Amino acid sequence: MTEGHPWSDWLEVGDADLDNDHHLQMRLGSALVDALEEGRPWLAHRLARHLRDASADHFDGEERRMRGANDPEQADHRRQHEALLAGMDELLEAVDGEDAGEAIAIAIDVRSALANHIGTSDRRMHARALFVPDSAILAGSTSP
Repeated sequence: MTEGHPWSDWLEVGDADLDNDHHLQMRLGSALVDALEEGRPWLAHRLARHLRDASADHFDGEERRMRGANDPEQADHRRQHEALLAGMDELLEAVDGEDAGEAIAIAIDVRSALANHIGTSDRRMHARALFVPDSAILAGSTSP
């Protein structure tokens, strides 16, 4: 892949830590598609596992911030995270399977679903001004 990962201003939420994580997620998704297309299953497995693990950590951080801010959309946001992780689990199974075409299709779907989540739900979360930095939660403050 020569063009890098798919990114646009639409995917920027305005928080450097979140945006860095989101860039990583999109890079991993794109590199995974490339590895599958290039017939490199060992690399595809490592990328799929890293995408799943990095996303789980990222989602935990978002959910912790939303709980600290008593965000009214936290339950729906958590359900979206659960669906994304389920898709990543399905992707891991497909990557380890025999049908590279199926794995590529699932990887593209997961990457698209992740981009949609970032560009809609995460942007709304940040825009509500209920977003509390981890440092404030750790200090005991839940004010935006």
